[in-house]
Amino acid sequence: MTKILSDIISKELKIFYFKSFRRRSKSLETLDLIKECYKDQINLFNHHINDLLMSSKKNKSKSFLLQSLKKIKNFEGNNKKIMKFLVAELKKLDESIHFESEEIQFLFEFED
Repeated sequence: MTKILSDIISKELKIFYFKSFRRRSKSLETLDLIKECYKDQINLFNHHINDLLMSSKKNKSKSFLLQSLKKIKNFEGNNKKIMKFLVAELKKLDESIHFESEEIQFLFEFED
């Protein structure tokens, strides 16, 4: 995983969790809880994305990649920006991978 993708994931998940907890009191306990949540989620994303990138080298099936991306899309905190960089990372890893916009449109449909 590139540094850029890793930084995007970290930044976006931190923003997500701070927004999720904004109605709670601003105590140290709340900040610790937010930190624990986004660290766990960052680890989850990193683990699954690294697995996806490694397995995509072996299994170049477009349907496999789409199923894996669909699974990651459903992780709490995921958003369009993360998916955009993840798809770009897959394309950089193997330039023979070409997704039609209709095939990946569902990856970018998130509730605001």
